[in-house]
Amino acid sequence: MMSDTARRVVALALAAATTSVQALDIEWDGTSYLRVPVKLGSDTRLVMPEPFDDAWEHDEEISATLLDAHTLIIRPRTAKIEQRLTLHGRNSGTLYLARVSSALPYAPLVTVHSPTIAGGTLTPGVGLSVTALLRAMMLGAVPPGVRVEKTSRVLLDQAPYRVVAEQLWQSFGQAGVIARVTSALPQRTVPIVPANILIQMPQLGTLRAMAADDYELGPGQTSCRVYIVYGR
Repeated sequence: MMSDTARRVVALALAAATTSVQALDIEWDGTSYLRVPVKLGSDTRLVMPEPFDDAWEHDEEISATLLDAHTLIIRPRTAKIEQRLTLHGRNSGTLYLARVSSALPYAPLVTVHSPTIAGGTLTPGVGLSVTALLRAMMLGAVPPGVRVEKTSRVLLDQAPYRVVAEQLWQSFGQAGVIARVTSALPQRTVPIVPANILIQMPQLGTLRAMAADDYELGPGQTSCRVYIVYGR
């Protein structure tokens, strides 16, 4: 039978464990890396705001399993992990970039919140959200107050990508670019990763988010459309 002293020791140990490891809530701003801590021998649950597809930089270092459409269970296979994870939102087309690291303070649960406007449309007094503008460009549905211009400006010409703008969408405080990315290496598979296609346009504002119609280019498809949002 456990003594009162033993019970107190166990209670203190459980309390310390509960308070020392806490869940993380992240408000993603569309530009920064999501910080996802992992620890050898433990699971990290990553909860995203929408269903997604995931792509790892080094998948041999990680065991990743879908718990449900929004939740990824991550367990490292080695003690030291430092790599990128790209998540492609199936609903919005948004590409979320994550930094998965064992150097970060461990948390068993990471919940990501993406600020959106209900229905993805204009709300009086609020303006168009980043996600709503991305969705509108992907659907080709111009929202009220947005001006569209045709363009053929070359935004990036550096292997393995060539990016040429097709349309410029502008509204108060925000701009979007619809462009076509073409692989300069048509015989190879080339992933569409925003971290590798950083197109800065200071005249339009700060790069906020990027999405694409396809996740990779290859011999069967050498080009696809990409959608970029800038804001001030």
